[in-house]
Amino acid sequence: MLIHLLKCCYVALPKDYRGWGNTIDEQRRELVLLLEQSPSLKRYLAAEFDEVWTYALRQVRKDYPAVEFPDDWPFSREVEALLTQEFWQN
Repeated sequence: MLIHLLKCCYVALPKDYRGWGNTIDEQRRELVLLLEQSPSLKRYLAAEFDEVWTYALRQVRKDYPAVEFPDDWPFSREVEALLTQEFWQN
């Protein structure tokens, strides 16, 4: 999900935005379902965020070497924000 969020925020390929948005929506729905089944996973998500962020950043930098991505996640790390906020609309 972070990979697609990064692409929506920083990669200037408007023709791809809808597909990326659809992927974000689907991944968010899956995460909501998992969190409903196991609410304790929220703590795990928070604890593992840095590792997931590092992986996502490495992937987008490899796929889009000409795009400048931030070294640190510039938005809220709150689970609710990750599952609902359209960071690319800011």
